[in-house]
Amino acid sequence: MRILAGIFLLLAFGLMPVSASAEFTKTKIAVLDFQMQGEEQENQDMGSIVAEWFITAMVKEGRFDVIERRLLQKILSEQQLVMTGVVDESSATQIGKLLGVKVIISGSVMKVREMLEVNARIIDVENASIIAAESVKSSTASRLQDLIVEMSAKIIRNFPLEGYVVDRDGKKVTLDLGSRSGVKPGMEFVVYREGEVIKHPKTGEVLDVERIHTGRVRIQTVLGKISEGEVLDEEADDAIKYGQLVSSTVIGGNGGKRQPATAAAASVEPAEDLPKGRLYVSTEPTGAKIRILNIGPVYREGMELAGGSYHLEVSAPGYRTDRQWLKLAAGEDRRVAISLRPAPVEVTPPAKALAPISAPPPPPATAAAPPPPAVAAKASAAKGGSRYITMLRSGNLRSKTDAGKLIVREGVKDTAVLDAVEQELLKGYLASGDDRAAVEAMSWLCKALGASGNGKYRGTLQTVAQKAPHRKLQKYAEQSLGQLR
Repeated sequence: MRILAGIFLLLAFGLMPVSASAEFTKTKIAVLDFQMQGEEQENQDMGSIVAEWFITAMVKEGRFDVIERRLLQKILSEQQLVMTGVVDESSATQIGKLLGVKVIISGSVMKVREMLEVNARIIDVENASIIAAESVKSSTASRLQDLIVEMSAKIIRNFPLEGYVVDRDGKKVTLDLGSRSGVKPGMEFVVYREGEVIKHPKTGEVLDVERIHTGRVRIQTVLGKISEGEVLDEEADDAIKYGQLVSSTVIGGNGGKRQPATAAAASVEPAEDLPKGRLYVSTEPTGAKIRILNIGPVYREGMELAGGSYHLEVSAPGYRTDRQWLKLAAGEDRRVAISLRPAPVEVTPPAKALAPISAPPPPPATAAAPPPPAVAAKASAAKGGSRYITMLRSGNLRSKTDAGKLIVREGVKDTAVLDAVEQELLKGYLASGDDRAAVEAMSWLCKALGASGNGKYRGTLQTVAQKAPHRKLQKYAEQSLGQLR
C-alpha cells in the first residue's frame, strides 16, 4: 500500500508545473575606468583607482555581479574598444551586449586647481538611457574614497530589491530575500498586493499590473536565502499576507537613516549631497491624500527631495487610487497635476416586495427534517464553488495556483467555477511573461479547464496556446485542449 501511495505521489508531482521558487538573480554590471580630465594629476592611474573603489563597493552589497577588470580589458581589447572614457548611450549599448551586462558605470575624474571632482553616469544597456548621474568633490585624493563609497550608495538606490512574503506569524514577516541577495538588518521594504491588470485601450496589450500598497516591513534577522522582519505599519489589520510583493525602500544597513560621516569624509570641503529639489502635487479633487510610498517622511507641499525615483500615491473617497513613479533630477523642482477617476458605483438591487399574508403561518414542527440528499449535495457544492471563486479572484498568484490544483484534484465541473477560471486565465496569461509564479498559476488554470472536458472552453485554450508569451504555458494549453470533448 505504501509503495502504491509513493508511486501516486511521484506521478502527481510529475504532472505539476515547475515550482515558482528560484534563486535570486544578481544584476550584472561593468565598471569602466574613469577618464582623466582637467589639469595634470599627480597620480595618472586615478581613473582606474576610482573604478576599483566602485567595484569594491558594489561587490560588498552582495547583489551585483561585477565583470572582473582583467576579463573586461581582455574582451574590449579583442574588439578594439577602449576601456576608459565617458561612453555615450549608443556605445554603452554596444559594450553592454558584448559583455552580457545590464548596466554600465562610467565617468570622469577632473582636477581644477586644488579640487578633485568625480562624475559618474549609470547607463541602462537595454534602452540606452541614463538611469542616474552623481558627482562628488574632494580637496585631496586620499579623502576621495570615502565619498566614492557614499556615491555608490546613491547609485545602488536605483536598483531596489524585489521579492515576496513567504510567511507571516503575528507581526513577524519572512521574505524570500536573504544575505545572498544583499539584504541587511535595518532595511525597510514596502509590501504590495496585485490589483487590476492595466491594458492598452486600442491594442489590448498588458501594460502593467496595479500594485496596491498594504504596508511596510523592517528587517531584523538575515539568513542565507530568507530574512525576517517586523511589520512597521499596514493599511488594515492583517493586510500584509503570504505571497504579496515586496520592494526595498532604501539600500543600507541602518534602515535608511544617513550614516554618520567618518572623520575623513567630514573634513572634505563639499562633502554634502547634491542639491535637493522640491515637489509640488496638485490634485483633482482637491484635498486628496498624497503619499510617497518608498520613503519614510510624510508628504508636504514643496517638500525637499534628493534626486531619485519616488513612488507617488494619490487617493480620495469615491475615486480610483492613482499610483505612479516620478523621477527627479538632483536640484529639480517638479510640479505634478493628478486627476483621479471616479470609482465605479456599485448598485444594490431593490429588495423584493413582500407578498401579503393571507393566512397565519402553520405551527412549528416538533423536529426539523433534514434536507433531501440531492439538495444537501447541491448546497455543499455551491459552498465549495464559492470558495474556489474567492481563491481565483484573490489577486494572489499562489491562491490561483492552489485553486487550480484543487479543481483538477476534486474533478470540479461547476460552470460558475470554470467560468471564473476562464476569466482569470484570459486576464493573466499575457501578463505572465517570464514570471515563474505567474506561468505556474496560468498553467494550472489551463489544466483545470482541460480536466473539465467541457468544449465551451476550447477557444480560450486555443488562444493561450497560440499567444502565451511563455513556451511552457503554451504547452499546458495545448495538452489541455486534447482533453476537451
